[in-house]
Amino acid sequence: MFFTWDDVVQISREIRKMPREELDEELRGWNWGSSVLASTRKALLGISDITSGFCETGRDVYLRYNLKIRERDNPMLQNGRLIHDIFGKAIEKAKYLIYAHNGELDGEIMYQEMMDNITNIWQEIENKYTLLSKEHTEWILKKLWSEAARTYSSALDKVKSRSPYLKVESLVSATIPITTEFPINGEYIGLSRTLRIDALLYPGILVEIKTRQQKPTFDLALAGYALAFESQYEIPVDHGILLYIHIDWKNKKIYTRPEIVPISAKLRTEFIELRDERKNIIIYNQDPGLPQKCSPECPFLYYCKGETQ
Repeated sequence: MFFTWDDVVQISREIRKMPREELDEELRGWNWGSSVLASTRKALLGISDITSGFCETGRDVYLRYNLKIRERDNPMLQNGRLIHDIFGKAIEKAKYLIYAHNGELDGEIMYQEMMDNITNIWQEIENKYTLLSKEHTEWILKKLWSEAARTYSSALDKVKSRSPYLKVESLVSATIPITTEFPINGEYIGLSRTLRIDALLYPGILVEIKTRQQKPTFDLALAGYALAFESQYEIPVDHGILLYIHIDWKNKKIYTRPEIVPISAKLRTEFIELRDERKNIIIYNQDPGLPQKCSPECPFLYYCKGETQ
């Protein structure tokens, strides 16, 4: 879950083993003005609006943007946000410690200071996720935070043993090769100007964290981020990572499974088609109706069941 350069190398090896697909330049994000990718600047959507998988018909988009219905939170959504929150805070803290010590620390000091900080992080989040039990929230925090502390304190010692005279910034990058909540302007391809990919893994692999049951639309989400990234930075993105995180509360275990996803022509085309379907719902003010089966995770489920806010 907390990537190091050893993980980057392993991922790169796996990518090289995968079949390479020729990709038409028209399907690269930097060709956002082409007929294939072109989109109106009206109704700029977020990636989750298109690929959340909450509603097969896209009625959630209609309720959110056309009827302005308020979303209702639920434990599954809060659990996902909690894990994202801890992930970001742990990586930020690990980097901060290296900078704060001007690089003059070893893995033992880093680990101890990371663990000493758990109380402060708990105070920040204990009343934030009110639909989760405090026992559940605290257990996840301790489990993930200690994993981050072990991973990056070990990585720090390994980096310093190889290159003891690195500048602080280089030491940080060599120890923690990841940027969380990386900003992307998706306006060129008809998406939100304020997109945030969960993580950018050096040198240029997009990572999305998923805590819900696997859905085909999650692959499409990576394709959407790849197109937006290419449209702004004009750097090709051929693969991404879906990092699935499963919590086994009964057995007190957390399982992580990174899945490498080729950003194929098929995925790109399917994302664009779904983008246009969702945008048309808003532009033409069309209620697409209920799906055959509603997801219990949907924040609009209460409304579609006829409940009041």
